[in-house]
Amino acid sequence: MKKILIFIFCFMIIGGCETNANICDSSNPLCKYFEIYYPEDSILGDDVAELADQDMETYRKISEDFLSNTSKDSIFHVYSNGIFIPRFSYSLLNEVAEEELYLAVALYPVDKKNNFEDTLEIFYKDPDIKYASESIYGECNFDKGSFLSTESSKIYNCLKDNISSYDYWIEEEDYMWRLKCVWRNNKFESVKDLKITNYNSSDLCRKSFESFKSKTN
Repeated sequence: MKKILIFIFCFMIIGGCETNANICDSSNPLCKYFEIYYPEDSILGDDVAELADQDMETYRKISEDFLSNTSKDSIFHVYSNGIFIPRFSYSLLNEVAEEELYLAVALYPVDKKNNFEDTLEIFYKDPDIKYASESIYGECNFDKGSFLSTESSKIYNCLKDNISSYDYWIEEEDYMWRLKCVWRNNKFESVKDLKITNYNSSDLCRKSFESFKSKTN
């Protein structure tokens, strides 16, 4: 009887009962340097670039070399021009297999010449850098009042053509993480293997953001 009650309780909660199987960690090569929550009914992306030890060392060197670079304003002018390279991602689909929500994780070398806020200000305002993000996700604004915005983490709200998204940044000694979460509708039904689950997009994004733990040290 007790097992039956637990089973019923699981399905009363949105998303059902979740276990460690919903955490991507070092057991998955894609998450060797971090761990993050993903919904049980999500589809993990296969179009991502796995982070290798060589990548981590390259990023550290870029960050160190930038300290003596007097010709560039920010780390983004040296590396990638702000382009997003997903290292891990998941998607949730609706009843007609359209993507309702997408979340991905990217890594950048840290900017050791500028403070965190100034670095992100350049990312979103510099005409040579902002295009990579703004052309797809629209204008992004810093959410100063969010509990996710701290001294070492910042969250931005973006909107373009009724597509909403968050940028969640985390600064470390040698790296910056950027988590991107994009959605079409703030409330939607995810459908996978005939199972229907109701989600609030912004809440789900924040849940994954909160769960993120870097393992770079």
